[in-house]
Amino acid sequence: MIKAWSGSRFAQRPMLPEDIHRDIEVVTDMWGRPRVRLTGEIAKHLADVTIHVSLTHEGDTAAAVAILESP
Repeated sequence: MIKAWSGSRFAQRPMLPEDIHRDIEVVTDMWGRPRVRLTGEIAKHLADVTIHVSLTHEGDTAAAVAILESP
């Protein structure tokens, strides 16, 4: 999620402190689908952004894809 967001800010200074990782959490909805829960400053900065996330794993390998969609 951070990579997708920072990629959209090409050639711009970081807006948030480096310790924002604690404010980003992957949780599941009532159907077991993953979604991203944001808190703190990053939640304020991304309030109008829809985050799509997909997770997969096989054995000891895991992968995630996050897409940030702005209005």
